[in-house]
Amino acid sequence: MPKLLKDDILEIDIVDLGAEGKGIGRTKDDFVVFVKNTVPGDKARIKVKKIKKNYAEANLLDIITSSALRTKPLCRYFGTCNGCRMQNIDYKHQLELKHKTVQNAFERIGGFSNIEIPPVIGSQNVYFYRNKLEFSFSNYRWLTEDDINNTNSNNNFALGFHMPGFIDKVLDINECCLQSETSNKILNLTREFFKSKGETVYTTKTHSGYLRYLIIRQSAGTPGLMVNLITYTENKNIINEYSALLKKEIPEVTTFNNSISAARAQVAQGDYSNTIFGEGCIKEKIGDYEFKITPSSFFQTNSLQAKTLFDTVNQLGGFGKDENVLDLYCGAGAISIYISDRVKNVLGIEMNEESIEMAKENAGLNNVENCEFISSDVKEYLLNLSSTVIPAKAGIRNPPDTIILDPPRSGIHPKAAECILKLEPEKIIYVSCNPATQARDIKLLAEKYNITAMQPVDMFPHTFHIENVVRLDRK
Repeated sequence: MPKLLKDDILEIDIVDLGAEGKGIGRTKDDFVVFVKNTVPGDKARIKVKKIKKNYAEANLLDIITSSALRTKPLCRYFGTCNGCRMQNIDYKHQLELKHKTVQNAFERIGGFSNIEIPPVIGSQNVYFYRNKLEFSFSNYRWLTEDDINNTNSNNNFALGFHMPGFIDKVLDINECCLQSETSNKILNLTREFFKSKGETVYTTKTHSGYLRYLIIRQSAGTPGLMVNLITYTENKNIINEYSALLKKEIPEVTTFNNSISAARAQVAQGDYSNTIFGEGCIKEKIGDYEFKITPSSFFQTNSLQAKTLFDTVNQLGGFGKDENVLDLYCGAGAISIYISDRVKNVLGIEMNEESIEMAKENAGLNNVENCEFISSDVKEYLLNLSSTVIPAKAGIRNPPDTIILDPPRSGIHPKAAECILKLEPEKIIYVSCNPATQARDIKLLAEKYNITAMQPVDMFPHTFHIENVVRLDRK
């Protein structure tokens, strides 16, 4: 154990950044200390708050010497809000840190060496880039220092973002730098309207109350702007009044939905949705293709950078007109449709039935006829497929020639990896938002495949998330 005690105050040099955005320093005894709101290169005065077996956590008291990497955050809530935790680091260095994240994952988790990883492709916009934001209503407002000093502060109504580690506590915000100014107008109009009406907020403690979530979705390639208010019950009178105010004050809103959720789970999704005005959906344009987005649709949240990501898949894929492609975890079919003009056909597999229906609709919207979509658990689908496919070594192949993987953060199931190895496609294009699980999975696939290309793409500036595209070719 280190010669360190709780509440010790010491000076420390910050030498690295951890996965959760906390600065990493080392004591004279070479013991690791994590310090929130610090940047590599800082010399900081800290107070130890927690000591574990292999590390300690400390609070920042003040910066003695500022790092050259520091920059002034644009957001007034930085340091309190749980998002955008790299906003105090200049963007160029953010990309370098994300590159290091990918490299560490493949070296330490995957066990790979001498892999060429190109520089991260940065986002076109580093602020106001998101096409979707979810705000939560709460009866329990998180009190900032200013709130505590303001005796007139209303602590019983909040609309903003959840605080980490607290189910009900919400930071009440007036603006977010990740979406447009119009989005901020909607946020503030909504708060003031429902506060003035004395409307109740849903709570899991009593399973009662009205307001749950405000979701704003805004297209980058079309004028589409959707407001989706999720409530516990229907209340046509208050909804119609709010709808009229939206139309009057923010005419940019093209559609307004009221989704109803009676679930106890705190998930920003309705059991069903009522369209109050507009078409109930918006469209987004990526390259030459349009995609329909409904209140509950999944779509890449950085529209401009989504095109960069899809172009990277095309570039690394090097697809040919004779290729049969199997797109696993296809979602609403965005990648399938985007590559459709380069290949013979695409079969998309996704467990979520609503996403599959949306994929079919998006294919029809773009007159794409060589894409088919099936709702199925990916692992179960691969188990059935691999049991009937004739191995490539027999000289006869069934589809697929290429497999695209774009799984959730948890990666693919080991059984799915076994099935892919049995199918032996010529190449695999693995798209991931989690390099750690991606490296773990590719380590399994390395039995028969070599990494031949890789490209990280930054979809989420000021966060620690990084998208990575890897091409694997059969040995």
